[in-house]
Amino acid sequence: MQAQSKASASLPYKNSLQTQAKDAMNFFSRKPLMGVLLASLLMHASLVHSQIGTAQLTELPSSAPTSILIKEIADHAELMKNLETICDDVGPRLTGSQQLRTAQAWAMEKLNAYGAVDVHEEAYDLGRPWQRGIARAHLVNANGIALDIVQKAWTVGTNGVIRADVALLDVKTLDEFNAVAPTLRGKIVLVISGPKATPEQNKNIKQYSAEVNRAIHEAHFAAVLLTSDKDNGLQNMWGSPSSRFDRNAGIITSENANLLKRLLARGITPKLEMELTGNFSKESVKAYNVVADFKGTEAADEMVIIGAHLDSWDLGTGATDNGTGVVVAMEILRAMHAQGLHPKRSLRVVLFSGEEQGLLGSKAYLVKHREELAKIQAIIVQDAGSGRIMGFPDMKVEAWYTALTAAIAPAKELGAQDVIYAIGNGSDHDVFFEQGIPAFTPMQDPLDYRSHTHHSQVDTVDHVVLADLMQSAQVMAITVWGLLNGERLPHQEQSEKH
Repeated sequence: MQAQSKASASLPYKNSLQTQAKDAMNFFSRKPLMGVLLASLLMHASLVHSQIGTAQLTELPSSAPTSILIKEIADHAELMKNLETICDDVGPRLTGSQQLRTAQAWAMEKLNAYGAVDVHEEAYDLGRPWQRGIARAHLVNANGIALDIVQKAWTVGTNGVIRADVALLDVKTLDEFNAVAPTLRGKIVLVISGPKATPEQNKNIKQYSAEVNRAIHEAHFAAVLLTSDKDNGLQNMWGSPSSRFDRNAGIITSENANLLKRLLARGITPKLEMELTGNFSKESVKAYNVVADFKGTEAADEMVIIGAHLDSWDLGTGATDNGTGVVVAMEILRAMHAQGLHPKRSLRVVLFSGEEQGLLGSKAYLVKHREELAKIQAIIVQDAGSGRIMGFPDMKVEAWYTALTAAIAPAKELGAQDVIYAIGNGSDHDVFFEQGIPAFTPMQDPLDYRSHTHHSQVDTVDHVVLADLMQSAQVMAITVWGLLNGERLPHQEQSEKH
């Protein structure tokens, strides 16, 4: 999941829902969801979970397509096998890397085997891909320890070892930044807070961002240190071609940042040596989305898209962000094909790239498929970790609420599946929603996604609970089936969007 900043094993579901209802509000802090409603939803789910089996169905006839899908996934799912292949065999999948290309070739082969047709890649211009190198830093005074540092992605390295004093940057506006920048020239700057746009500046955010980037370059800092938003020595990663602090930028743990701040507070100026060798390739390359169809019957020209991003950050192996979303999307197609279920509308699986660099793949998809956007019934993107699905936000559109409620109804036996009046964003469905297309993302049990795995070195298969992954695949399959066969969802006019 895209974010500018974002170890223990996953908490068992029975405990996580009871203890993390409060955390749910933080988990969706980047999404304007109604935190109180979500917390209440999670607490309710914890009460009913003990009475619900993963594949238990007591109200639906066994011949119903949704019941068939649930049983097929319960009995024959390839979720964990596929996830281990993506994460343990292929590994990290930076956009523009050979590892992502390997994962895409594997995914295309699997999608063909799962009954998809017209499986293909669609290229877009990425520019020069970024490659990680060495990152190291240590104090040359005080206690002399080595810092736990990683280079911020999509940044230019230090061009050798640099040595400088550490100073703090704590500003709120561009004017404040310009006022203090001359005093920080030639120093390694630990960023506490950087310039933020005012409501007036937000009206032309591109111009404002260009002004900020120009001011940062003209400040001539020796280097920049940013801080992981996680505790217990966990790292974080972010970056894109449009990032601020796009050169000589490292990310350190919160504990290391606190050490530097304590020294400064006591009047001791920390002195650091550091080197960052990550950099850009010489040649521009193409990036790719993987697209595969499963044809419908009487309304085959209309489609429901299941989306997920196959790219990942490279500190871990991208299991919860977004390997789980990828294998769920593929599993739904596999299950429909295995059981010979043919929906009214076509199902399209799109495995995006470039999500972590600013939704690059989904933006490219919109451009390439501009002429068929009106035929999209809905897009669903699962990109919030590996926890059980609790329900969906309706994106504050009444007609979508009705359709979602009907589609998810058969999933009641899998847990408390509610549709709430809220907007969920933060992944590839965003660009579709901006075009007025029905675009949804499920609310999931947070587990340790935000606190531990998201963009960190522990985003690995170890933090995925099979029962939770199975439930999310079943709920997604039910919801997708309902949208594939339900009433046509209206698109919004641009003036109607919230």
